[in-house]
This record gives sequence, structure tokens and C-alpha cells, in this order.
Amino acid sequence: MTAAAQAAYAVNQFRDPAAEMARLTQQAMVLAAAEEEALRALGLPEQGRILDIGCGPGAVAARLIRSRPGLTILGVDRDRTMLDKASAVMSVAGAMVEQLPYPSEVFDAVFARLVIRHVAQPEVAFAEMFRVLRPGGRAIVIDSDDGALVLHPRPDAFSRALVARETTFQRRGADPFIGRRLRSLFAGAGFADLALRAIVVDSVTVGRRPFARIVLAPVVDGIDGDLLDPGAVAAADAAIESWAENPSAFGMTTVVALGGSKR
Repeated sequence: MTAAAQAAYAVNQFRDPAAEMARLTQQAMVLAAAEEEALRALGLPEQGRILDIGCGPGAVAARLIRSRPGLTILGVDRDRTMLDKASAVMSVAGAMVEQLPYPSEVFDAVFARLVIRHVAQPEVAFAEMFRVLRPGGRAIVIDSDDGALVLHPRPDAFSRALVARETTFQRRGADPFIGRRLRSLFAGAGFADLALRAIVVDSVTVGRRPFARIVLAPVVDGIDGDLLDPGAVAAADAAIESWAENPSAFGMTTVVALGGSKR
């Protein structure tokens, strides 16, 4: 990425950090029941020491602690604002998944939710998750794939923003289509006993406005400024709002949840 593009990304990553924190909290609430079912099916333990990678404001960890009081959860994230919020829930550290600040074989499980798509070196991330797990420990990764998004109608302004967002990801070495690669990443890192659950999120079940807020709105954040000018950003925001108000609109995406064990 050019220096100019890096600067634009730094400015545009979150236009409203407080709104982003609220969105993440709402996202955790909307997906809670489906995620909980997936986590149980994929073998998240009821007790032990768990590392929450990309913990955000701690909404998911708080839910897990309520349902599994035998867990001790530690969180890592690269965003200090998120960590300040999450510190009310658990012990936290500022870190990247590619370089976890923990010794080897100290966790009974690791959990990464909607994180790996942002990672430039996913193979290194999976190797780190494998490293910090105790033998028999379980890794669970939940992530999405832009190719799974179904939208009707599909506004042109939103489509342009989505392409720009995907290009921004790819410039950074990240992968907006990571969902389809998760199984091979697990296997390549040496994980065994792989299991998969698909979580379908649709606008009929969760409502058009929540769907727009947790699935569509994030597309417009974090786009390099040379790919989408302020007028196009505003047009994409307006298109999402118009879509959410359309009673005939429909949206659906699939979130992939995979688990694997360290033998």
C-alpha cells in the first residue's frame, strides 16, 4: 500500500469509534443464540482457561462467562479503545494474533471471532493459536466470507463500496473471502478432529435494520480514501438506509464456524 493509501486508511478505518463499539455489541447480541449453539457443538469447554482473540469490547466474553462460570477468559485486541471497555469483563492485553504474548501450551481453548479476515498472515495466526493451546485444547474460529452475501435489491452505491472495501483488504494482505479457506488453514496448522457449523444470518429473522447495521454498514468503514471519495461514501450510507426501509428488501449471509483440536 502507498503511504497516501496508508494515511487514508488510518483516517477512515472507523468514522465513528463509539458507533463501531455499539455495532459490535449489537452484533454479539443478535448472533448470540446461533453462536452459542455452534460453540457447544464445536467443543468449547465449560471450564478452563480461554483466550479470546480480537475480543473487541468484551460483549462475547461477558456472555460466555455468564453461561460458563467455570471459565477464565483472557482477551487480546489491537484496539486500545476496545480493550479499555473489555477490561471491565476480563484481563486484557494489546496484541496481534500473529504474535501472542503468552508462553506455549497455556490455554484450554482459543476463540477467534470475525478476526482472521483482517489478518495479513493467517497461517502465522493459526500457528500461534496452535502454539498456545495445551495438548487436547480446542481452537474455534468464527468468520465470514463476502462471497456469501445475498442482497436484494443490491444498490449500485453499496456494490461500489463493497468492491472498494475488498480491494482495501487485499492491499493489506487481508482476505475478505477467508471463510472458504478456514478448513485448509486448520488442517495446515496441524489441528485434528475438525468440525463445522454454518450460521445463517438473514433479514427476515433478525430484521432489516439490524441486518443493515451489523452486516452492511461495516462495509463502508475502513475503505482507502483513494478508492472511495466522501461523496461515494455518503451515497453508500444512503443506499443502505434506503434498503433497510424497503419492505421488499432481503439480505442473507453465512458465517462459518470451525473447531479443531491440538493432539
